[in-house]
Amino acid sequence: MHAELLTIGSELTSGATLNTNAAYLALRLAELGIPCQRHVTVSDESPSLTAALREALARCDLLITTGGLGPTFDDLTMERIAHVTGRPLRFHATVATTIRRFYSRRHRRLQRAALRQAWLPQGGQPLPNPLGTAPGLWLQLPQQRIIALPGVPREMRAIMERSVLPRLKRLGAGRAIESLTLRTAGIVELSIEAMLRRLRIPPNVQVGLYPHLRMVDVRLTATAPSRSAARRALARVERPLRRALGEDLYGTDEDTLEAVIGRLLVTHRKTLAVAESCTGGLVCDRLTNVSGSSRYLRAGIVAYHNDIKRRQLGVSDDVLTRDGAVSAQVAGRMANGVRRLARTDMGLAITGIAGPTGATRNKPVGLVYLALADGRRTITRRCQFFGDRLSIKMQAAQTALDFLRRHLIR
Repeated sequence: MHAELLTIGSELTSGATLNTNAAYLALRLAELGIPCQRHVTVSDESPSLTAALREALARCDLLITTGGLGPTFDDLTMERIAHVTGRPLRFHATVATTIRRFYSRRHRRLQRAALRQAWLPQGGQPLPNPLGTAPGLWLQLPQQRIIALPGVPREMRAIMERSVLPRLKRLGAGRAIESLTLRTAGIVELSIEAMLRRLRIPPNVQVGLYPHLRMVDVRLTATAPSRSAARRALARVERPLRRALGEDLYGTDEDTLEAVIGRLLVTHRKTLAVAESCTGGLVCDRLTNVSGSSRYLRAGIVAYHNDIKRRQLGVSDDVLTRDGAVSAQVAGRMANGVRRLARTDMGLAITGIAGPTGATRNKPVGLVYLALADGRRTITRRCQFFGDRLSIKMQAAQTALDFLRRHLIR
């Protein structure tokens, strides 16, 4: 089965909205062993949409569209699918009832235009939308399938997870697919690729590398006649790859670095406080994205100005004058200062130059110092990052979290 994605919306073609739907859908299809051959983005205009639908259906077995299912005048996806496939629109009373119920439960007056969403191409099956009013569509054609989903990311994902993925899995009858994502930090894509070349990867296991900022995901997908056979094939790659990755491997599948750190802190019964300068609170923001983080995170201080470093964290004037705010010495004192202030087991600190201003001859933009203090010793690390201001801040936060994780697993 070869798939194409057609993302619809003038806000996408104009660049006003980032197209995250295509990346999500392609990854989920890859997990099922369905290669996505092409991503196409088209405006809401009827001629462009009609042409894009015809071109896609001439090439693929499975076409997934997102966008254009709402009640407004520019939501034309159902109408254009009906036109291109020669299947007239038919009114679905059950969908209309669901829409009326949606408005009633929210004590909102039903607008007549909302019922436009109850018209689907003849023979199409509505896919329930648990988060909105626009249903999805599953349309079986003689040679292809069309799946139409809303453009709102959370609605699209909800329908995909609940209704589409289970059906696509069943279509793969006669073969089983198992997938696993190994999540890494602190290692580059080319180093992982070199490891993979040294492994004996069975022909029925596909490997994909997906780099992020200071992270790389390794997705393994095995296809076999049975689920047990697919799992065995997956394990033959997973086990040696885990050994090769070592400490660079921090989790699997949906694990996040901050969630892994949270589990480690709970396991070791450690508490943490964070002092941030150049990252402006990004580390604490990520740590508090984890439910229950109050069990281990006691405090976070954005010590952006030197006065705060002095008064709150106990960094002396002598050190600030001699070594400068961006230095290993100041980072170390910030880590110890926040640990004492919050009375925690550990203190983590970051200070650096995010740019584009503030650099000197000896301290360029992107220079960042990290420090970790646990009452027995203070560890510092010098880092040099590249990119714009936001990129440097994000890299610094990511590296600081990984710095903490590695300390906790040793």
